[in-house]
Amino acid sequence: MALAATSAQGHRWEVMSMYTHILEAALNDRSRSDTTTTMGARLSFLLECRQRLGFMVSDSDSDWGSAALANQVAYDIALIDVARSVGLACDPSSFAQPQRRRLELERQLIERGVRLDEIDQPASSPRENR
Repeated sequence: MALAATSAQGHRWEVMSMYTHILEAALNDRSRSDTTTTMGARLSFLLECRQRLGFMVSDSDSDWGSAALANQVAYDIALIDVARSVGLACDPSSFAQPQRRRLELERQLIERGVRLDEIDQPASSPRENR
């Protein structure tokens, strides 16, 4: 589902996926309260978010969809933060296909020498909760 932003005069500005809209809002909200951190802290947070991505929420949990979305948004914000810190241009609007964009950014980070070897599985391969 795509959302179209429209001006008061009815002009269409752009079309963005619902996910990119949510990601952009969360990133903007986080940016207001963010403090400068070291690259090590950014990578550590990225790994922590990545580990949460791999766990499936129980079907009996009535709020599993919200939890899964929150985990994906948190990981993507951390990934954008690391990417930007090494000079990669990265914008929430590029996440219309989140799994594809995650893989692209991870590859670009590795090419720039960012060690992601602690992250053992690609973003599109969830692990089951044990």
